[in-house]
Amino acid sequence: MQQVPNAVQRFLDGLRTGSWDGMEQHLTPDAIHDGSMPDWRVQYQGPARIVQAYREEWTGKGTWTLPEPTVTQTDDTVVVELEGTLNSPDEPLLCRLANVFHLRDGRIAEHRYYCCGEWSQATVRQIEAEAPRIERKTVLS
Repeated sequence: MQQVPNAVQRFLDGLRTGSWDGMEQHLTPDAIHDGSMPDWRVQYQGPARIVQAYREEWTGKGTWTLPEPTVTQTDDTVVVELEGTLNSPDEPLLCRLANVFHLRDGRIAEHRYYCCGEWSQATVRQIEAEAPRIERKTVLS
């Protein structure tokens, strides 16, 4: 498995712990956060505002349980695919996300993400019972 760049690993750690202390140092001064989700889109600029969004929007409802993400990277871009569970006090929610991080000098200059939505446990059970699925025999890299 590839070594995840420190800035991206810090983001993943923040999801798992809910602690974003020190995240600003992993963002460039002109960093952009651009998120697309069902029926909504947000854009923020600057480390302080982005970290505020991480606190409020990413872990404001709880921390995440994340299996090992799929990471694809080039010299300056890291794509992290996640299927995680948001441990909300009301009900755990499953989410599938694609995160695209553009790095400059090892820091996040842009974080774009695409969210498929939050699925309740009832929806997850319905997907498991009814949705067509394949069994992957190889891992794509």
